[in-house]
Amino acid sequence: MKNILKLLLLPTTLTALALAQQPNIQNAKLETRSASGGLQTQVDTIARQGGAAWIAWSVPSIKGENNMCCYNNYNDGNYSSCGCALETNGSVNITSGNAPNNPVKLEGSSDFSVFVRTEGGQIQKVRALSTNCPVDAQNMPVYWLSGVKPSESVALLTAAAEKSSGDGEKKPADGAVLAIALTNDASADKALDTLIASDKPEWLRKKVAFWLGVQRGKPGLDKLLALMKSDPSDSFRKELVFPISQSKAPEAESELIRIAKQDQSTKVREQAIFWLAQKAGKKAASFLKDTVDNDPNTDVKKRAVFALSQMPKDEGIPLLIQVAKNNPNPAVKKQAIFWLGQSHDARALDYIESVLKQ
Repeated sequence: MKNILKLLLLPTTLTALALAQQPNIQNAKLETRSASGGLQTQVDTIARQGGAAWIAWSVPSIKGENNMCCYNNYNDGNYSSCGCALETNGSVNITSGNAPNNPVKLEGSSDFSVFVRTEGGQIQKVRALSTNCPVDAQNMPVYWLSGVKPSESVALLTAAAEKSSGDGEKKPADGAVLAIALTNDASADKALDTLIASDKPEWLRKKVAFWLGVQRGKPGLDKLLALMKSDPSDSFRKELVFPISQSKAPEAESELIRIAKQDQSTKVREQAIFWLAQKAGKKAASFLKDTVDNDPNTDVKKRAVFALSQMPKDEGIPLLIQVAKNNPNPAVKKQAIFWLGQSHDARALDYIESVLKQ
């Protein structure tokens, strides 16, 4: 009898789960359709109607604080004026059981919503939003697709990114790459590998590199490090330094230090030094001082001095004073004194005064 009851309740339960994944969409000409026949087929069918419309679905999200919404103010985890206007990208007040201006706390979710705008048979824009982010469709048609497979979502978004032009018409790629990077599915890693390949335009590769570093954890970091070693373009490898610095993988800082020490390109090493200073860890401080003392390239030494000036004053000022006092390179000493003067720190001013009295 219990098994029969479970079978009777199963469709209702699945329906409830499907509805739970659908965001709060208001001011929409909303229609729900099934994507069981294939996501691309359903999107093509709607797009061929010719008029502008939004097509949306949900897919599983990678772990992390991926709160994608629009808001005017943020305070202690609460967002006020929370909600996204699809057409204008602005924030709007949308209520869901709350008064219009009450703070809304967006909790992490196991899935997120992909919104694709089509017009004239083409995908024009892609947006990735948290499923608990209220949405104002601004009286646009919205087709909510149920039963979308993550791999089909990734395939459609990959095609949209690849079709984006490099002549300022990058909007589909902007949202498409983010949505791929947020998708918790093995197909997303393969798609990102495809989109960052050397035969793709550099603007697209940079975009993919950024989201690999920010969203894809250690696998994303490993991919960036492999490219750092193998890519023939120093200008592109320089662009990889920032996403490496933004990775949450514990190895990121050590790898950044290794790049700053060992990379054959001066420009790449300078970039790594700059972002090490922004991280301002004790390990980074020690490395920066060592770079000032021992790197053979004066430009790299000067970049390390600047990096010291960007660190918290209690860490950076004493090190800058040491450089100004002891470094044998006149250009490096001059750089250290310059940044000490810019700091307006009492310790720095005392040192500069002592130099002037000599």
